[in-house]
Formats: sequence, C-alpha cells, structure tokens
Amino acid sequence: MSDTSPQPNVGTDDEKNRIRRVISIRGLTGAANDVKWGCLLDAIRQRDGWRPSYRYKCVDGPPSNWDTEWWHHLPFPMMSVEWFDICYFQEIRRGALIDQDVVNNSDWILKTLHDASFCFDVVGDVIRIHGYLPKSFDELDANPELENHK
Repeated sequence: MSDTSPQPNVGTDDEKNRIRRVISIRGLTGAANDVKWGCLLDAIRQRDGWRPSYRYKCVDGPPSNWDTEWWHHLPFPMMSVEWFDICYFQEIRRGALIDQDVVNNSDWILKTLHDASFCFDVVGDVIRIHGYLPKSFDELDANPELENHK
C-alpha cells in the first residue's frame, strides 16, 4: 500500500478495544485480518480504470450505502467489518441512445479473495466477504443497482 493511503489497521487503541468488546459480546469469531484486507485493498487500488462498488456492515452499526471510493471511505480499522459486499459487474456507457455494455469482473476479484484466503460467498451479483463468523447474509437483496443484471 502507498504511504499516503489509510492502512487497514488505523484507529486508536480505545476504538479497537471497543470493537473487541462488541465482538466478544456478540460471540463472533474472526474470519479476516489486516493482512487479508491489505491484499484486497492493494489489488483494487492498483487496478486501472475501474473500481467495483462496495458496501459493508460493521459489527456495531447498520449497513453502509454503496460506494466506489477505495481510499478514504472504507471503515477503518477494518477489524470492525462484519461483512463486505462487492458488486463485480462494470457498466460501460456507450451513449445516451445505445445500450450499455456489462463486464463481469468476477474472475480477478475471486482470484484476489482466494489468494488472500478470505471466507466469502457469491450470492447473485454480489461477492460477500465475511469478516466474522457466523456468516451473515442480511441485506443481500437491498442493491437496486443490481436489478438490471438479475
């Protein structure tokens, strides 16, 4: 990762201890770590031209909105992430009156996740990365951006 981009483990000790308490109270077991998150962030950030949409749910909050900014909008520290969704379709607009092209980017994203040994599932048009177990499949039907692909 570049020295100017946030690292997966940024956060104060108090913040991390609060997150650990929530994890303990909820009885969650870790399925990801800073090394895995770092591999994913590096792969996405180094990709030219297109970054996938993502959203996440932290262990102590509601799901985020969908976003495509992969440097500063992420939930740092990443140890707070209960699940992280990635939409692997890329829509390419060719003009106002011409249908858009849709590119399936699942191959390189799945390879990145497999190489980093993430626990993940592909559900419809979304890849869900599990930061903690037991797995949660909440909110997987709540992406109106994906309706065109179903």
